[in-house]
Amino acid sequence: MGKNAIVDIEYFKEGDTELNPEEFILQRIRDLVHSHQLEPGARLPSERVLAETLRTTRGSIRKALQKLEFYGLVEISPQSGTRISSMRQETIEELMSSIPVSRDQKMADLMEARFILDVQCARLAAERRTETDLKFIDERQHLFLESFYTKSKTRSYLEEDYLFHLAIANATQNHVLVSLLSQLTPQIVTRDQPHLSQRDQDFSRIPQEHREIIDAIKSGDPYLAEQAMTSHRNWALKRIFKE
Repeated sequence: MGKNAIVDIEYFKEGDTELNPEEFILQRIRDLVHSHQLEPGARLPSERVLAETLRTTRGSIRKALQKLEFYGLVEISPQSGTRISSMRQETIEELMSSIPVSRDQKMADLMEARFILDVQCARLAAERRTETDLKFIDERQHLFLESFYTKSKTRSYLEEDYLFHLAIANATQNHVLVSLLSQLTPQIVTRDQPHLSQRDQDFSRIPQEHREIIDAIKSGDPYLAEQAMTSHRNWALKRIFKE
């Protein structure tokens, strides 16, 4: 398929039925790039045509394309539609390989990546947080504790925990870090995690660990915040790797 050609919609009519529409279109475009059937500058079918072919909504198609745009792999224009980036084929192939398709990701890998993000977010939050940020973090902690102590369903607890950590990420004033955490965490929240439903003695330490993180951020000590978050995330990693 040459440069500037429109991708044949036939390429999108068959595929892995286990993937949702967003995952499928990402996987299909990745396959086409690797097989050199899709080259830099090639135009994709319209959102409407893709949605009709995959029997899904234009919103799902748009979400997938926006994810590709976030990584710089497609260029979206109201006038000319969506094109594969003009970067070299080799560069596009390597970047495409790094885009996560949910079912490909191991829980341990996801948690390890989140560990790195959370630790750096805590450190930066301690240096940059505002009074508004601190108030928001406290509010998210309060909602987390309500969910935690009422022994709500595991997913509800995980969602509140995510929002707590996202509040810390927002306090870094770095929107890229917030975006990365926002893309990564839903893949964790939606997974079954039996070890979190046990609520054993180790589990009961989480509220206090959250408090230590908050206090370190409030104190403005980046090293203390980093240490508090490292201790907190280490527990989660140990439990995941033990499974």
